[in-house]
Amino acid sequence: MISQHTHYWQKIPQIATILFVFGFIGGIALRSTIFLTPLGQEIVDLMWYIGVGAYTVFYFVRISIENHRREVCETGMIERLKSNALSPEDVAVLHEMLSSHCRSKVKYNYVTWFVISAASLIGAVFLTR
Repeated sequence: MISQHTHYWQKIPQIATILFVFGFIGGIALRSTIFLTPLGQEIVDLMWYIGVGAYTVFYFVRISIENHRREVCETGMIERLKSNALSPEDVAVLHEMLSSHCRSKVKYNYVTWFVISAASLIGAVFLTR
């Protein structure tokens, strides 16, 4: 049976922004290590720990959210949908999941990281010789 509540992480105000910030900090910290090498190994190590720590929090929450979404697959709801036998609870759960998908701004996250990664790669190639 699918839990009837919204996933607990989604109850935290601005959780999407908080996750973006953790991901952003982790990504910038890890990508900056190549540029920080001239400042010493201690700075590189610090940025590595910050980056990995921020990514650990980010992915812990994301995995938890994705596990909650898997409930649709594990409850036979897809079969009930195919056979046109959805219960009112099924419809409510699907409505919430589809609404969440439509509200998602994950595309902007991917675009942001593509641009930052490309800039880091170009910078590393041309600036660290």
